[in-house]
Amino acid sequence: MKFQELKKSLAQKINNFYYIKGEDAFLRQKALEMIENASVQFKDLNILRFDDENTNLGNIVDACRALPMLDNRRVVVLKDIAVKKQDDLKPLIEYVKKPNPTTVLVIVDSNNITAYKKIEEYAEIVDCSKLDSGMLSKLILNELSKYKCKINLDAINALIGYCDLDYTRINNETIKLANLIGEGGTIALKDVENNVHREVEYDIFELSKAVAVRNGQKAIDIIKHLLERKEAPQMLLMMVQSSFRRMFYTTTSKETNAEIANKLGIKEYSIKLSREQAQKFTPARLKKILDLGAELDYQIKAGQMSDENALLYYISTICEK
Repeated sequence: MKFQELKKSLAQKINNFYYIKGEDAFLRQKALEMIENASVQFKDLNILRFDDENTNLGNIVDACRALPMLDNRRVVVLKDIAVKKQDDLKPLIEYVKKPNPTTVLVIVDSNNITAYKKIEEYAEIVDCSKLDSGMLSKLILNELSKYKCKINLDAINALIGYCDLDYTRINNETIKLANLIGEGGTIALKDVENNVHREVEYDIFELSKAVAVRNGQKAIDIIKHLLERKEAPQMLLMMVQSSFRRMFYTTTSKETNAEIANKLGIKEYSIKLSREQAQKFTPARLKKILDLGAELDYQIKAGQMSDENALLYYISTICEK
C-alpha cells in the first residue's frame, strides 16, 4: 500500500509484519512511527530496534518470539540491516510464515536490498516512494497553516519542483519560508526563488522543456545558471543526454511507465514526465540528438573540444534544428 493509505489501514487492522521501502526518508521514518504508535503504549518496554549490520538473525527471531510487557503487543524493528544473500534470511522467513501474534515485525529498507525480495511476499508493504505534486501541495498547506501563512500557486509548484518531490526537503524549506515571511504572510514565487536551492534535476527538466520548444535563450540561461553554481559541464552534458535517452526510450517502447521505471532503476514519475516531453519530438529527432551527444562526448575525451563549449554547442544546436 502507499504511505498515504497506512493510517486508515492501521485503524482497521495491525499486521504482524511490515516492510517499509521507498526513496523518501521522511516518509519511511513517519511510517515507522505510525506503526509503533498504533501498536504499543509503553514504548520503552516494548520496542526493540536492530540496526547493526552484524546482527545475528537468530537473535532477531528470538526477540520476535518474546512476549510483550504490560501491553498487547511488542514491536521489533530491523532498520537497514545488511543482508547479502537470500539464504541468510532463512531463520526470518521461517518465522514470518508463522509469526508470533503479539509481535509486530517491521523491516525498514532504505537501500533496496535485493536479498529482501524473498521475504516481501509475507509482508504488508508500505511504499514510501515520493508523493505526487497534489499530495505534496496539501502537506505544504497543512504545514503553513500552523504558522497562519499562505502561499501562491506558482510558489507551491516551484517549491515542489526545486526540491525534486523530496518531502524531507520540502517540509524543511516550508518551515524556513514560513519563519522568513512571518505569521499571517503570503509566500510568493520570488521568496522561493531567492531562498530555496534548486536541485540540478529540476534545472535539467526545465532545460529539456526549453529545448523542446526551441527556446534557445532560456536554455542557455539555465546552462549559465548551472555553470555559475560550479556544476561540472561534462556532468551536465551527461544528465541532459540521459534525459533525452529516457525520452527516446519512452517513444520506442510499448512498456508501461512502471515497467520502464523498474528496468531503468528510476522513479515512475520521472518516466511519466519524460513521456510527456517526448511528445514534442519525433523518434528520428531524438536519435539525432543522442548521436550528437555521443559525438561531443568523444570530442571532449579526445581533447578536441572543452566540456563547457561542448555543452553550449549541444544545447544551441538542438534548439536551432
